[in-house]
Amino acid sequence: MQQLRIGGMLVGYHGLCPRKAWLSAQGLWMEQESDTVALGRHLDATTYTREKKGYDLDIEAPGLNRVRLVGKIDHADLDGGVLHEVKKSRAAEAAHEDQLRFYLWLLRLAGVTRADGQPFTGRLDYPALRKTRDVALSDDDEVRLAQTVAGIATTLRRPTPPPRLGPERRTFCAACAFEELCYG
Repeated sequence: MQQLRIGGMLVGYHGLCPRKAWLSAQGLWMEQESDTVALGRHLDATTYTREKKGYDLDIEAPGLNRVRLVGKIDHADLDGGVLHEVKKSRAAEAAHEDQLRFYLWLLRLAGVTRADGQPFTGRLDYPALRKTRDVALSDDDEVRLAQTVAGIATTLRRPTPPPRLGPERRTFCAACAFEELCYG
C-alpha cells in the first residue's frame, strides 16, 4: 500500500466534491489553466508582500497507517499566533475554513503553540474584497477533521473515482475545472 499525502487543498476539495479530491490526488490538476487559479497566483504574488510566506507542514496522521498530513500556510504572524490563508472570494467559504482549520489542527498535532502556550488561530483574508474572517479550531473540529481525513484516505484508495455529484449540487459543478471531464 502506497503512502498517501493529504493536504489542506484536498480537505477543502473533499468537502465540496469527493470526486474532485480523488481526481486531484491522481495528479489531474485541471485548474492550472484556469483564470481563477491565475488570479489566485496574482493575489499571492502581490498581497502581503512584507510577510514571510510558505510555511510547510508535514506530519504522520494519527491512527492512520501510511498517511502523511501536509500543508503550505500562505503566511503567518508568528508573534501574534495567527495563520493566514488568502483567498480571492468567499464562494467556497466553508471549504476555505476547513482548509485553515486543517492547518491549525496540524500545528496542534505537532505540539506547536504561540509563545504564550496558547494554540494558533486563523484568519481568512480576502484582499480583493477587503474582508477578513477569523477562524478557530474547536475540539469538535478536531474530531470532525480526523473523521474527514479517514474518509479522504478511504476515497483516495479507491481504484475508481467516486460518482458525480447529484443534480442538487450541479450548480457547483458548472464553475469547476473538472466539469467537462465529469459531464462532458
